[in-house]
Amino acid sequence: MALRLSRASGAPPALLIGGAIVALLLLIAASAQLIAPFPYDQMHVRARFAPPSLHYLAGTDEYGRDVFSRLLIGSQLSLVLGVVATLVSLGLGVPLGLFAGYRRGFADEAIMRALDVMMSFPPILLVLLILVVSPPSLLKTALAIGVLFAPPIARVTRSVTLDLMGEGFIEAARARGEHALYILLRELLPNIWPVLMVEASLRVVFAILLGAVLSFLGFGVQPPAADWGLMISNGRAFVTIAPWIAMAPGIAMSLSVIGISLLGDGLRDLLDPRLRGQR
Repeated sequence: MALRLSRASGAPPALLIGGAIVALLLLIAASAQLIAPFPYDQMHVRARFAPPSLHYLAGTDEYGRDVFSRLLIGSQLSLVLGVVATLVSLGLGVPLGLFAGYRRGFADEAIMRALDVMMSFPPILLVLLILVVSPPSLLKTALAIGVLFAPPIARVTRSVTLDLMGEGFIEAARARGEHALYILLRELLPNIWPVLMVEASLRVVFAILLGAVLSFLGFGVQPPAADWGLMISNGRAFVTIAPWIAMAPGIAMSLSVIGISLLGDGLRDLLDPRLRGQR
């Protein structure tokens, strides 16, 4: 069906499938409080470790909390973390990449070497160094991941900027006497945004996964928040008697990552002119 629709609309199948998954995820996150059967932190002591049923769709955890309700609320935390971290990385990386690619020379070398130093650190270690200075929170985790992802964004932006600097419209803007800020914002940036859209979709995926890892290690969102990584961490101790506690958030995270990844691949195929003929 997706292939038939893609042929009719001219869109890649990955874009349609990924877009449908992401749209469903956004709809669930937006209406989580309305469709959740129970409050995410409500305990049902007599229903501890209850298996999935019509009453508890995904079972209950060690405190008797409804796992399905916590999954729904957790989708909000994961999306907020991924989007905020990506916006921070774009806000830091795009100006650096534009400036380095436009100025070139010493400024380019200085910026790129500083970013190389940041990228030489293991991602988990660098984020932990940022988070250990004060108590962890969702906003701090998003900011730390955004800082971590800024160097790759800057390198991608710089690479595309260098490719565009030799184009005729840049030479024409310079011949008209346009100042550097005009060229950066009105000439270069509009021609870079398709690449940035694809890169941003991938960074959302990485941010969600890294946020889950940090929560799993105890440095991300703290209990009793309904974070997927935290749910997996808490459920691993009961995997033999109540596997649904860890499996449910794992499946939800996998579907979300697959959907966003397919959306990014579809955007790349749609926006890259070199791939249009291959479809």
